[in-house]
Amino acid sequence: MQCYNSTCLSPTIGVAPQIFASALQFFAATQCLLSEKPVPDADVRNLEKFDFIIVGAGTAGSILANRLSAINDWSVLLIEAGDDEPVEAKIPVLNSALLKNKKYDWAYQTAPNGKNNLANKNESVNWPRGKILGGSSNLNAMIYVQGNDEDYKNWYDAGNKEWSVEEVRRCFRKAESFQDMKALENPVISNHYGHNGPLIINTFNSTYGYSKKVLCAWDEMGIRNVEDLNEANVMGSGIMRATAADGIRQSHNRAYLNPVVTRKNLKIMKNSFVTKILIKNLSKTAYGVEVRRKTRKYRLLAGKEVIISAGAINSPQLLMLSGIGPREHLRAKGISVVVDSPMVGQNLQDHILLPIPIYGDEPGEKSVADQQFAVIQYLYNRTGSLAENRVANVLAFYSENKNATYPDFQSHLHIIWKNDSNLRNLLGNIYNYKDQVVNPIVKMNQKHAIYMHAFNLLHPHSKGNISLVSNDPYDYPIIHNNYFSDPRDLESAVTGIKMLTKVVNTTYFRSVRAFLGRMEWPACNVYELDSREYWKCVSVNMSVTVYHPVGTCMMGPDPTTSVVSSRLKVHGVNSLRVIDASIMPNITSGNTNGPVTAIGERGAELVIEDHMRASESRNIGERNAELDIEDYTINK
Repeated sequence: MQCYNSTCLSPTIGVAPQIFASALQFFAATQCLLSEKPVPDADVRNLEKFDFIIVGAGTAGSILANRLSAINDWSVLLIEAGDDEPVEAKIPVLNSALLKNKKYDWAYQTAPNGKNNLANKNESVNWPRGKILGGSSNLNAMIYVQGNDEDYKNWYDAGNKEWSVEEVRRCFRKAESFQDMKALENPVISNHYGHNGPLIINTFNSTYGYSKKVLCAWDEMGIRNVEDLNEANVMGSGIMRATAADGIRQSHNRAYLNPVVTRKNLKIMKNSFVTKILIKNLSKTAYGVEVRRKTRKYRLLAGKEVIISAGAINSPQLLMLSGIGPREHLRAKGISVVVDSPMVGQNLQDHILLPIPIYGDEPGEKSVADQQFAVIQYLYNRTGSLAENRVANVLAFYSENKNATYPDFQSHLHIIWKNDSNLRNLLGNIYNYKDQVVNPIVKMNQKHAIYMHAFNLLHPHSKGNISLVSNDPYDYPIIHNNYFSDPRDLESAVTGIKMLTKVVNTTYFRSVRAFLGRMEWPACNVYELDSREYWKCVSVNMSVTVYHPVGTCMMGPDPTTSVVSSRLKVHGVNSLRVIDASIMPNITSGNTNGPVTAIGERGAELVIEDHMRASESRNIGERNAELDIEDYTINK
């Protein structure tokens, strides 16, 4: 409408403008309903002692703080480098608003290698990680994928006997409170999920019908539609489940921390950076941490365990800064070696993301009125487009072998309306592409909508690594993602991409005159569009991350090939565990926040089991000692 920026010229007696102004004031005030009391910042004394110290209040750390502090006799300290989440974190459509904001995002970048990502600014990929209560569960796209049974069978078969498929599935159910009312009517789906856990799992309600049309297209091309992707063992296509409900993100601090912040045996330190794990040299026992909070330094002590839950980048960094890591690397950085652990920082795995632009006649341009009404709708009852993910609410999992039970590939989907003002930010800021890539796509979007298929290779053979720049904990570590360092990955990715581009031949996409667009880059423009050589070139130069780094403190039975045991105890150090995404031996099928939830729940169980068993053993020993004294007295 042309009148938005015009002056109102109609005569009035003042009543109507007063009503309108009052309504606007009401809607402006409703944003306060999203606000919550900040988590109390604990008053901690230097040399204060706790039973457990947990480093990192992200997905796994929040779970651990909840579960361990449920035992009244245990004192727990949770330390987080970041602060409470801002209101933007709670609004689903703003899931990317916190990215590259260094108050809430570590904002890591991968190291350039002169071969990959030449189409990215500085030849580097943005790797966001949450520096905030709830960690990356407050930055991610809220997509809840459990993974495939074979993922966990592989862990178990590698010697990790605490991680059978049955145990992992039980831990998913323990965490979940599945609340999709329609899906609950199906007993098979209902039985698959848990119903009494802290973490709400629900489904985004799509305001527009385009994602369902894409689902039909995927089904037509052989990626069959299923009622529930998790119940179908993440094979096929369907509506995604999400950690969101009632128009609000259900982050792990919201699910696990907020309900228990008043527990007297739980303290939470915010804006506090752990710089070192304290370890006794002779006994190789962790007994606390060094922490910096603003200008003050603390040494805080742990009577039972130190648990590192700082994520796949920060956890190996902290271990190495504390003297646990590859001997020669530590010595080169001037760090005294406590334990030579060669796999710390190694085995880095990630899911690449490659955008595949499919142009079409629909949908058209969003009107200003629609966009502004969506804001009012959200403020009124938490519905509308602001209550949805910016990514379309559908996913596809598929394999080269049509009869496979284990997925090779995944696709997310961005439905980008014609002349979308957010497109340049997505391509140039989030994906970090140079203008040579961004400008042609933005220009095409002025006349065409885009069905941006975001392709993911699920099980890469390529492994990266995390290494230290120096012994200064404030120096960001070096991230070598090593995408496509194993040539098998490039061949496999191209196969998966070419399967996906066939979507243009389906009934719906033909109806909107869809066509595959070119990702412009000089080195790739010489190749025929959709040829294998073209996609190899694009993959090497433009693949970014879908934010799933794992594996840098992998679990396994052998200290020379793993960092932690199956019970997540650090090899060679007593009273120290790592419990987060870094312990995965192999990356799971799909989005990783769900599996990290299961890791947090299972890790908490292992900690509790070990200490309860030790306590029972001590009690039995004490009773036996009393019986021995009694027996001695009687015999005497």
